[in-house]
Amino acid sequence: MKEPILIAVDCGKYATKAILKSKDKHAITVFRTKMQEVEKVGIEVNPGSYEVTYNKKSYLVGDTVNESFSNFDLTKKIDLHKICIYTAITDLLRITNLQAENVQIHLAINIPISAYKDATSKQEYKNFIENHGELILFYLNGKPYYLYLKDVVIAFEGIGIIYDEMEQRKGKYTAVVDIGGLNTTYCTFNGINPIFDSMTVSNLGINVLKGKIGKLINERYGIAVTQNDLERVLQNGYFSHAGKIYDESKDLIEQMKAQHFREIVEFAKSRDYTFNNVSLDFVGGGAYMLCDIIQKEFPNARIVVNPQFANVRSFLKILEIKYVL
Repeated sequence: MKEPILIAVDCGKYATKAILKSKDKHAITVFRTKMQEVEKVGIEVNPGSYEVTYNKKSYLVGDTVNESFSNFDLTKKIDLHKICIYTAITDLLRITNLQAENVQIHLAINIPISAYKDATSKQEYKNFIENHGELILFYLNGKPYYLYLKDVVIAFEGIGIIYDEMEQRKGKYTAVVDIGGLNTTYCTFNGINPIFDSMTVSNLGINVLKGKIGKLINERYGIAVTQNDLERVLQNGYFSHAGKIYDESKDLIEQMKAQHFREIVEFAKSRDYTFNNVSLDFVGGGAYMLCDIIQKEFPNARIVVNPQFANVRSFLKILEIKYVL
C-alpha cells in the first residue's frame, strides 16, 4: 500500500511556498515564481533554483531567472503555475527522500478568490493541475518523477491562518487582508466560515508598488530602472546609481509605500469594510514588506508570523482534516 502524504502549495505571482507532511516527515520549500525556457543549462543551479523538464521542454525555475520573466496575468491557468506546482511537489519529495511511485499524494493548491467563487473556473483549474487524470512525467534537476494527482483540493487565497487556528477563531469575526505580489485579497470570517459577500480582490499587490516606484525614479532622477533594479530598490529601501546613494529616495520610497497601503485600505472601505468589531490579520509577502506602515496605521492589527506562509499553513490544515494520516 502506498504511503499517504500531504502537500500544500501556495503558488503566488511572487513566490511559491509549499509544505509536505507525512507520518514521520515534514519539509518546506520556497522559491520565486519565475520560469525561463532554455535549451540546455550550462551552470549548476543553486538552492532556490531548478532545471526542470516537462512535455519535452526544459526550463529554469526559481531565483536564478531574471525578473523580466515574472508573470502578471490575473489567471493561474498557465504553464508557469503548473510547472512551479510540480517543481514544489518534486522538490519536497527530493528533500524527504520519498519515491513518487511509493506515495499517494494528497494535494491542496490555491486559486484567486474571484475564480474560487466560480464553479466552472475552479473545476477547470483542478483538471488543469491534475493533467486531466493522466500520468505526469516531470524531471527535476535531471531526475525523473512520475506523478499521479487526483482529488486535488482547491483553496482560495486570503484564508490566512484561519484554519491553522480553528479553536481560537470560534465565536470571533476576523478580517483577513492578504497582500500578494499581484493582488490584495480581502475576506471576513465568522469563526472559520468565510462570509461570501466579503470575498473580494484588488490589483494592489506589491508589483504595482514596484511600478509606481520605478516611475518615480525615472521622473525624479531621469534614470531608467529594470524589474531587477526595482526588486533591489524595494528590499534596500533606497535608490543608488553608479555607487551613489540618493538619500532623499529613502523618504520618497517610504511615502510611496504609505500611499500604496492607503489605497489598499481605501479599496476595502469601498467594498463595505469598516473594520469595526473584527480582529484584523494581515498576511502575504506584502504584509512583511509593509509591516512598519501597517503597524503605524493599525497598531492593534496582527501581522502573522511568517506572513508569506500563512495561506499554505491553512491549506495543510484542510488536508489534515480531510485525510487523517
